[in-house]
Amino acid sequence: MGLLNAPPARTVFIHGRGRSGPDARPLIAQLQRPDHVFLQRTCAADQPERDADRAIAALGGRGHLVGHSYGAVTAMLAAQRRPDMVRSLVLIEPACYDLARGGRGVEQHIAAMAPVFAVADDPGVGGEDFLARFAAGMGADPPALDAGTCEAVAARIRATPAPWEIALRTDTPHLVPTLVLTGDAAPMYTEVAAALEAQGATVTAVPGRGHRPQDADEGLAAICRWQSDHSA
Repeated sequence: MGLLNAPPARTVFIHGRGRSGPDARPLIAQLQRPDHVFLQRTCAADQPERDADRAIAALGGRGHLVGHSYGAVTAMLAAQRRPDMVRSLVLIEPACYDLARGGRGVEQHIAAMAPVFAVADDPGVGGEDFLARFAAGMGADPPALDAGTCEAVAARIRATPAPWEIALRTDTPHLVPTLVLTGDAAPMYTEVAAALEAQGATVTAVPGRGHRPQDADEGLAAICRWQSDHSA
């Protein structure tokens, strides 16, 4: 097959702690593009070290990676391991806290969440209690879930490593063209974005969409432009 008839490069979308697969990217999934691959959660919990290799394999050649929140950690690891396979990298509200240790917002977030992860293996802390603690650390209300769902979601989160414990290279934007999308200026995410910008990443803010700027038309357009500009 000649280059003119070659299929478009794949984009692999990597979910955060919540929904996985196309459900994690409803606006993008509506495009129904065959070159879009939505990484599914296939195991009990997300493990960035393992899932980075899954993301690389899903590219099927040189392609694009898009990671949201906790999934941005996986996307960065994949780009660091195989920069030759990644045409571009998009990090949405990235929970890549290792890159911005010392930042006030990052350290406040870690101080709030570290006690939650400290009881992850405590059998005396039930699923509902754990999720309430997790939500409080994130500054959110407890999720309205039935008891069975509470236990399942809590078990999944409890089995994931804390994002700040995963070592990441600060020079990733030198290896792969990197775009960072931020939402409503949550300090920990803007500090990570600033750390990446200092290394050459491009940062775009999409206000008014909270932690999900990819659900806004502006966010989707920014992703598409970035990939188009780095399609070679």
